[in-house]
Amino acid sequence: MSAGSPAEPRPAGPRHIPAGRPVPGSVHSVSVSIPDVRSVIGFESGDPATLRRIAWGYPRFRTHPYVARVAALVAGAVGGRAQDLVLTRSVRAAEAAAAYAGLAPGAVFEASGVRGVRVAEDDPALAAVRGHVQHTGAHLTSREAEDVLLEAGLIEARQAEEAVSEEPAEAVRSALATAYGAGDPADVSLHNSGMNAVAAAVAAVTDLQRPAGRRRWIQLGWIFFDTMSLLDKRLFGTDHVTVPDPFDLAALSRVVAAHPGQLAGIIAELPSNPSLRCPDVPALREIADRAGCALVLDATIATPHNVDVLGYADVVCESLTKYATGSADVLMGAAVVGSASPWAAQLREGLRRFGDVPYHRDAARVAARIRDYGDRMKRVNAGAVALAGFLERQSAVRAVSWPYDAASQANYRKVERLSDAPGGLLMVDLRVPLERVYDRLAVAKGPSFGAEFTMASPQIFIAHFDLLSTPEGRAELRSRGLHRDMLRISVGVEDPELIAEVFRDAFDGAG
Repeated sequence: MSAGSPAEPRPAGPRHIPAGRPVPGSVHSVSVSIPDVRSVIGFESGDPATLRRIAWGYPRFRTHPYVARVAALVAGAVGGRAQDLVLTRSVRAAEAAAAYAGLAPGAVFEASGVRGVRVAEDDPALAAVRGHVQHTGAHLTSREAEDVLLEAGLIEARQAEEAVSEEPAEAVRSALATAYGAGDPADVSLHNSGMNAVAAAVAAVTDLQRPAGRRRWIQLGWIFFDTMSLLDKRLFGTDHVTVPDPFDLAALSRVVAAHPGQLAGIIAELPSNPSLRCPDVPALREIADRAGCALVLDATIATPHNVDVLGYADVVCESLTKYATGSADVLMGAAVVGSASPWAAQLREGLRRFGDVPYHRDAARVAARIRDYGDRMKRVNAGAVALAGFLERQSAVRAVSWPYDAASQANYRKVERLSDAPGGLLMVDLRVPLERVYDRLAVAKGPSFGAEFTMASPQIFIAHFDLLSTPEGRAELRSRGLHRDMLRISVGVEDPELIAEVFRDAFDGAG
């Protein structure tokens, strides 16, 4: 990684990107090019040869090179090796991860302005600490690590980038309050990542409901795997029940009836990741009210510029890494409290207590990018509508899942702010092996979505490689309507005709 200060990378239009290249090219890139299925399999399976070619990754899942260098820098001061240290955004996060792993308070350290947990590499608790930090999005960010290295004289300069230096957090809160229709920017809390916002919301709701004996959550549908991990791994000491089909309100009502007085909250996504199914949000509010529980929604994919859901939810969470910035070079999140929630005041306080505030330079980057959020979504929406129509006409495509498909359209229309505003994600169910299309696509290919440039992802490989690796896992995926030959597309702001031409070239000859 260069020690200099290169100009801010700009998307160069749809193209093939060599394997292992950071996407979009900044030292703070959140994605990496994994341009063919063979490389995806090697990357996810930990093949050493593949990892030598593709050393980058999404920062919550793969330690950023700057963070690794900071760990090496502080290892001597805290007594240990770099690989024994898990660095976090805050002391609070380090203490929570250590407690979850059953470690003594002495495992938490603070040195050279850096916080984290020290645990021997061969100690089974290390996996628990790393999992807690990943699932709660409480990691040390690349910009904070960059400043530590700069201060130590280990790099020459910061990455050049557009940023807002004056009160950036206030600017971001104000922009989001307007987009969501929140009455007060104080209803918006900013977090270290989108997952940090979700984790803080789940923890805050659990904390306020626990005195009443309410400690059970309902997970609606097959949602983002890190969100499921919060519940599956009992990070906050809760139980949960999964309602597999987000459209099945009768099943949801039966679960509610079976647990009277026990429910803390319902968590759902609009639409769900990765299947892109849209639940009936007004109906969820009615069911939550009958159950006396909270409703937490993740609206990252739909975005507040396309849907109006704050009036139905107690908390709405969003990953600002995605469409809000569009630059794919910063991790940050937000949680917005519904002012009509009976727990609004407690939730505002709980989100602050259980979450981690962003590093100031991450907020400064988001503040510069969020100014174009609304205009960016208009262009993304137009491209997604056009590309969905193109894909539905392809013989190699069995179906396209998106907010306007037959299953989701009626529910989505109940909360949309305007017509033809689906957001930018499409999940394409292919009739042919994924390799025939994915390997030929001349776009950025790798983890993440919501960039201003079009991206493609073999999302089932990336999110559920463990399930793809066994017959039982593949059967479970099939029961959710998911399988290996599915292509997730994140539509960018390019001209819709240009996007269609790129995909036409990939589908020609695919079968």
